[in-house]
Amino acid sequence: MINDHPEHGRYAIRDLRDEDKQWIWEADSGAMRPYLEPVYGWVETHARYFFDQNWHKRRIITVDGEDAGWFELSLEKRWLYLAAIGLLPKFRNQGLGTQIIQDVLDYADVHDYDVELHVLVSNPAQRLYERMGFKPTSIKMSRLGMRETDEL
Repeated sequence: MINDHPEHGRYAIRDLRDEDKQWIWEADSGAMRPYLEPVYGWVETHARYFFDQNWHKRRIITVDGEDAGWFELSLEKRWLYLAAIGLLPKFRNQGLGTQIIQDVLDYADVHDYDVELHVLVSNPAQRLYERMGFKPTSIKMSRLGMRETDEL
């Protein structure tokens, strides 16, 4: 949906390959476990099951040809749903995640979509989403629904 080779050139997007599964699992579970475990506990087999159900929907973010992270974006009626975004530690805190989210928002503006996501209330990424214009719309268990739109 968003440009695989944005004009700003900060990153590119490529399709998923089977060999991506293990490194995404390790990075994703390592990053999310500190936020999931206090709320739900951590049962490796359960976490792996949920990962296995959805990992194939992701696309890979690259920087200068190196794998930098992943995201999952889907079109749901009149909104884009950002189901996942993650960056490897080497690529964090450099504005890359912000750029990717901004590109999603720009795409949504051009096509008249709202953008929606869910974030664990314990995940500090919630502050990034709020800075980018997302507003809470719902809370279910420990996940906060957020939408970027002028109309709530």
